[in-house]
Amino acid sequence: MKFTINKDLLLRARESLSGRKNLYWIVGGSGSGKTTICNALSEKLDIPIYDMDAHIYGDYHGRFTEETHPINKAWVNAENSLAWLLNMTWEEFNAFNQAALPEYLHLLSEDMEKRSSNRPILIDGGISNPALLAEAISPQQIICLARPGHTSAEVWTESEERRSMQDFVFQLPEPEKAWHNFLEFDKMITITMSKEAQEKNIVVLPRKEKDSVSKFAKEVAQALQLAQ
Repeated sequence: MKFTINKDLLLRARESLSGRKNLYWIVGGSGSGKTTICNALSEKLDIPIYDMDAHIYGDYHGRFTEETHPINKAWVNAENSLAWLLNMTWEEFNAFNQAALPEYLHLLSEDMEKRSSNRPILIDGGISNPALLAEAISPQQIICLARPGHTSAEVWTESEERRSMQDFVFQLPEPEKAWHNFLEFDKMITITMSKEAQEKNIVVLPRKEKDSVSKFAKEVAQALQLAQ
């Protein structure tokens, strides 16, 4: 399948989302602290969270259509959606992520239209290409978290919750190859996100191991110019 970015859908998302100046998107690689920081900021500043991963792997599935969301429809219709992705090359996988993003933004726009534009909202992760996201919302509304010095293998074995992903992948055909590809894709996603963020003047904020959650959350809030 050829993965093509739907520029029209991206433009429609920009028209819908660009006026929402109090929409803040926290992106970053696995283990960078996206959800932890979103939760901390939400609690401190009383800002609701929109969990993109939860929507992408949840209610979006029932909203994808062949006409408007063909990339994601092909993904969810695959006999084994995870195996379908992990059988790709990195170039194919990255192209899939880029083509899938405007389709996500289309559904996000629908959801945002049901919410007040006056109240801030935090969006937690869900995307791998911040450069493309910056075509829909201002780069100043995006922050990329980073966790230097940790390999993908370390990140995905550091907790019971994360280790469960390896168990899941090892149920696939050719499990060793699938796990190798999973870790390689995860590594490349982290590299790609930091590179694209820097190219688009999106703040990249490294997470220091010695920093407390509250300290890191404060740095994120300052970078996004959130009211303290």
